[in-house]
Amino acid sequence: MQPAEPAEPGAAGGDYAARHLRWNTAVLLADATSFYLGLALFDGATVLPVLLATLGASDMVVGTVRLLQTLGFTLPALIAAHWIHGRAYHKSYLLWCCAGARVGLFALPFVLLFYATSHPALVVAALLVIIGIFWLLDGACAVSWFEIVAKSIPARVRGRFFGGMQTLGGVVGMCAGGIVASVLGSRALPFPTNFALLAVGWCVGAWLSQGFLTLIREPVSHSVAKDERPGFRDFLRSSIPLVRDNPRLARLIVARIALDGAGLAAPFYVLYAQRALAAPVATVGLYALARSLGKVCTGPVWGWCADRFGSSRSLWFVAWAVMAVPVLALLCTPETSWLMFVAFFLLGAVEDGLWMMFSTTLFESVSARQRPLAVGVATVFQTPSALYGPLGGLISQRLGYRAAFAAAACFGVAGALLAGRVHRSRIAPSPPDPTGG
Repeated sequence: MQPAEPAEPGAAGGDYAARHLRWNTAVLLADATSFYLGLALFDGATVLPVLLATLGASDMVVGTVRLLQTLGFTLPALIAAHWIHGRAYHKSYLLWCCAGARVGLFALPFVLLFYATSHPALVVAALLVIIGIFWLLDGACAVSWFEIVAKSIPARVRGRFFGGMQTLGGVVGMCAGGIVASVLGSRALPFPTNFALLAVGWCVGAWLSQGFLTLIREPVSHSVAKDERPGFRDFLRSSIPLVRDNPRLARLIVARIALDGAGLAAPFYVLYAQRALAAPVATVGLYALARSLGKVCTGPVWGWCADRFGSSRSLWFVAWAVMAVPVLALLCTPETSWLMFVAFFLLGAVEDGLWMMFSTTLFESVSARQRPLAVGVATVFQTPSALYGPLGGLISQRLGYRAAFAAAACFGVAGALLAGRVHRSRIAPSPPDPTGG
């Protein structure tokens, strides 16, 4: 879709972004808040693992959800980056991909309601298919979303923008946590009605997000003629020198891969609390509430840190918080079960903080013309992180949850040390951003 008024490349595109900064900030924040609301009602670290366990799924299957999410998000990235490369506008592509991702959510409540008790294995399979398609198409539109954000929100306020996004996501997540606790703890809503109702909430939140995306007033991108755009093979070849000639970008990618490893135990914190700490099912909502509170409290902190100290140093701060989550879970016993609430608080703090600081550090490490390719390359290089989910499930199934927490802590330490190297790296000189971002 075209913006409401014409915009030209270069300085005019920057002027257009400046004129519509408040509008786009409000629309993008509303989009993200709705998206977070839906996800929080069917949360992958609390609600979904409990649902799968109730349906009889093994820990390996629970870990497979992360595999699907990561592969879906990473594999389409370069294809998407090539598609939008050299195009003036990306909004239509973004809307079509997002709509395709959300269509399957209409079926999820009905599958749960009518088949969860009679055909649980079928429902597990359907869940994996719906979730897999959702993240595959969400990954396909992520590059265009990041590019629209980068050219709509100038660098001087991106930290505050992402911090505000995390805070609003945390606020609605707290509300969602209360809803989850109420729904799962209600005797009037037996299984599977309770989970079907939460699935409806996910669907509503996702489609509200879709509605706000249609309102974006997109600034123009640097564009080239169709016959001047490189073929996909040449586009892929250009990714090698991009990483080779930019050590900061290479270190950033490696640090992110290591930090993602700290999340291999994320689906099992709530199962550990249920099985080892005797936490009732309604506590799932309280954990979700603690997680959302972490987002609310730290969103402004991460945003302030990014604008005050820089994105790379803020990434380093987030990295040490990532490492602390599995450490706290390791220290959690029936006598110190309150530590699990602290762990979920930090899990919420770093869940958005990590990708936000990673993204802003990436934006400042490359030129505007390199941005779509850099986002695509960095996303594809996260593909090995897909193995963390099954690895966490395998460790949990064979050695127990605490062994998975220990492995996650080791990845967290490595990621924090690597993030420190990113902070000490210099930014390579690049041409001015014509969009002002």
